[in-house]
Amino acid sequence: MTDWTAWLELVAEEALVAVAFLVVFDGCRRLVRDGFSRRAALMVAIGLVLPVADGWQNLRVIHQVGNLRADKLAAIALHGREPAGGWEKAASSPEERSALSLQAATVAYLFEGTRIDVLDAQGARVPFAPGADQERAREQFVRDEKGAEMSARASYDHGLRLFLGAVLFMLAGFFVGWRQRRRA
Repeated sequence: MTDWTAWLELVAEEALVAVAFLVVFDGCRRLVRDGFSRRAALMVAIGLVLPVADGWQNLRVIHQVGNLRADKLAAIALHGREPAGGWEKAASSPEERSALSLQAATVAYLFEGTRIDVLDAQGARVPFAPGADQERAREQFVRDEKGAEMSARASYDHGLRLFLGAVLFMLAGFFVGWRQRRRA
């Protein structure tokens, strides 16, 4: 069954943006045709609020996804790497070294997909073998990361289209107002 709520929100948003662009167009047309007036300047200012605010929010999404990527890299550097000198030289008990190496291997696997060696209870290096739930978590993480990147790119494109649309409607209003002024 179709989710009509999402369609209604989309249609309402696009209708508001279209009305905002028309108000910007008419305000710019009046500014050029009749000269500066408070009413025409107010029309332009009010008409630009929605496309500029929505465009700015959409452009910020790609920055937020970049921050998440930086946080992921920081978590890997902090918790997903072997200490300098190796696990064998870490100043802790063999059980703690084993637990910490397992934690580092889990973080490295979940975030990067790399499999690093871990220390077992006797202190021997063994390859990390993720469990089924860790493999599912890794697959979900990769899907979520790709989805966030695609969503950020789509938001960036939408924000850019809103800014370009506002500029084009302003220029069109200036041009039509200039032609009307020349004819008068």
